[in-house]
Amino acid sequence: MRFRTLLPFLLTSLITIALLWMTQIPLGVDGEWNWDRIPFSAVEMIPGWIVSGIAFAVYLLLTLLALSRMPYSRWYELAVWLTGLTAAGCLWSLLLQDSPPGEYRLSKAAFVLYYKGSSGYFTQAQTEISDASKFLSDYEAKMEQGDVLHEGTHPPGLPLFYHTLIRLSENYPGLQSFLLDTQPASFEEAADVIASMTSNSEHPLTPRDRAVLWLATLITLTMSSLTIVPLFLLAQEFTSRTVSWQVAAFWPLIPATLIFQPKSDALYPVIAMLFLYLWVTACRRNNLIPAFLAGLLIWGGLFLTLAFLPVGACAVCFSMLQLWPRLTGAREAHTSGKAFLLTASSGLAGFCLPILTLAVVFDLNLLRVWFLNFQNHAGFYSEYTRTYWKWLLLNPLEISLALGLPVSWMILRSLCNRRRVASDREALPAHFRLTAFLLSCGIVLILLWLSGKNMGEAARLWLIFLPWLLMMTIPYWQVIHHHHQALEKVPPGSFLKMQTVWIVALTAQAVVCVATVNRITGFHFPPG
Repeated sequence: MRFRTLLPFLLTSLITIALLWMTQIPLGVDGEWNWDRIPFSAVEMIPGWIVSGIAFAVYLLLTLLALSRMPYSRWYELAVWLTGLTAAGCLWSLLLQDSPPGEYRLSKAAFVLYYKGSSGYFTQAQTEISDASKFLSDYEAKMEQGDVLHEGTHPPGLPLFYHTLIRLSENYPGLQSFLLDTQPASFEEAADVIASMTSNSEHPLTPRDRAVLWLATLITLTMSSLTIVPLFLLAQEFTSRTVSWQVAAFWPLIPATLIFQPKSDALYPVIAMLFLYLWVTACRRNNLIPAFLAGLLIWGGLFLTLAFLPVGACAVCFSMLQLWPRLTGAREAHTSGKAFLLTASSGLAGFCLPILTLAVVFDLNLLRVWFLNFQNHAGFYSEYTRTYWKWLLLNPLEISLALGLPVSWMILRSLCNRRRVASDREALPAHFRLTAFLLSCGIVLILLWLSGKNMGEAARLWLIFLPWLLMMTIPYWQVIHHHHQALEKVPPGSFLKMQTVWIVALTAQAVVCVATVNRITGFHFPPG
């Protein structure tokens, strides 16, 4: 393999380290929004780097073993490998998050979930929801108050999520005890600080609350790691298992997925990708059941946050492109109209059924709640000034760093490789091409970028879309895969040599991930 193929991964790693560690260049726009740097502490950080290196070595070995089995494994073996990759991703996340110093370790989870400034949904569930039915019935009136921060810009799903965790902890003492016993020392220390500060308040931190905060942290971390599964399955709809595995293995190494734990934003990617996988499957096979389930999932996502609106728009765009014969080259496209209408109707039924149920049972007009959320979000920029053109220029760089520059490089190379993988696309059904999906993602992301909806905190708010960007690396790995297939003779035992680029890319991404997570914090903690 030519050195110039590997050189970009070395350079992108060095650029990331130089930018984050050797400069004090503001990570944002001064006076509007900046991400803070974590102070360097060799005593606390270096042991964490050593542990991270060992953890990555184990992760790399697992992914390589699985990669060697991809062309031959049956569905049950594949399920084992995906489970193992998800578990390894969870372990990697736990270890790496505990490597920064002080309050930037897993201790951050307790502060982030408890204080209203960074989240607020736990506090809302703790202090405001005594009756879930009444909470839903009154929610529309609450949104009319016009809060432009967390409470006013979100549907009721997140407070109800924490309300459910509170009830679980109360109703199952054994679960509560288990959660209290499994908390790491850094998390316990943070909870002790909160307990001390709230001891004389109306709502002091209780053992139940500690258990709920830790349970929410574990759920968020696990859900984030589980994104691997629908990401792999969706990629497999467009390309080989080998390439799909190569792409999915990068997800646990995306810096933003760790920096913003345990914010609710980390919950969304798995839901969004599972929705897209079900919808793509339904469109490809004209299957009504996946379409109905996809409708339920997009409703569930929108019950949590309006960030799922672009996800739904991506699915609609993909469907429209599939019906455009000139773009897709599908001769049978004109005969699939009826089948598509049935599929779309099934998806719409899955989406509308829970909306009607909420309206009838709880007198909740969810459509108006969404409108009020959107309106309140627009009011945010009236109170917190942002300069559109500055963020228009900065957001692509911020997203690139949040994703990791090695992955960003692969996306750029993929844009250059589109024509070179034509033979692979032509092997797929004509009406079902990777081009249509990636074009749909690109259109939605460009429109979202130009809209100015994310002027600040784009790295966190775009977490839900980062798997789309990983999907955009598929053409890069297809070209390398075709290069190996084109070799007339492949020497025995050359598996590792064939995967040199992937190993180097994965290692570079891991280095960038460690360097970013140990240097950048996504939260501002209250003093004291």
